[in-house]
Formats: sequence, C-alpha cells, structure tokens
Amino acid sequence: MNLADFSEHLVIRLPHTDAAGVIFYPRIFEIEEELFERWLELGGFSVRAMIDGRLAPTPIVHCEADYRMPLRVGDRVTAALSGVAVGRSGYTLAWQFSLPTGIAISARVKRVAIDLAAGESVALPEAFRAWIEETQRRVGAIS
Repeated sequence: MNLADFSEHLVIRLPHTDAAGVIFYPRIFEIEEELFERWLELGGFSVRAMIDGRLAPTPIVHCEADYRMPLRVGDRVTAALSGVAVGRSGYTLAWQFSLPTGIAISARVKRVAIDLAAGESVALPEAFRAWIEETQRRVGAIS
C-alpha cells in the first residue's frame, strides 16, 4: 500500500468473481479486509495485536457498498482510501475501487473498539486514534 495516498493496485482474479466473471458482491469486503490489514501495518498496528489483546479489537458493525460498474476477471483496479470518520469508540474507512474509466465500487466499513470481556464499546486507544486522525488529515473526512 502506498503510504502517501493509501492506495494500491490490484487485479480482479477468478476467485473474486461469480459464474459470469463479474466480481461477486461480498468479495469487495474480503479485499477491503486485506487493505485494512495493510493500512493497520502502515501505522504500526496489526490484527494480530487485536486478537492477542494488545490492542482493543475493532470488529465491523456496519458495511455498505455501491456497485457502479462491473469489475471483471483481469480488470486492473486502483483501490484507495477516500475518507475517514472517527468517533469516541468507532471509525469508518471509505474506499474507492476505480478503473481508468471511473469509480466502479465505493465502500464504507465502520468498526468499533470493544472490550471482549465486558461486551461493550470502549474508547479508541490514544495511539490508534492518532493514526486514524493522521489518516483522516491525509485523505479527508467522510462527508
């Protein structure tokens, strides 16, 4: 992932698609999860730290996507973080998946920091919040 603009180039592969060779709708969230993990790593964090309890886990509480153009096997796509919203315990990352002809898919994924034992939301850890806010300064806030 490019640290300057939080973008990455990828190719739509056969396992991403349905029988018609078009991206199968839930696959965009699998791709987003991979991008999310790389974004965490750029900030010095990891999903492993969340699983191990060194960082409050932030499971997905809401996700949505708008499919504007089909993505087909072999399409070369630019995936870019396009906006960030941050609150006390949660944050939303907005992504755009673009072809040279325009935005094919836009997606938003909201995650909330939780205390696993208590089963409730907690404030985002300060160092993690700082990374989210730094990302927001670079790519902009979700409107």
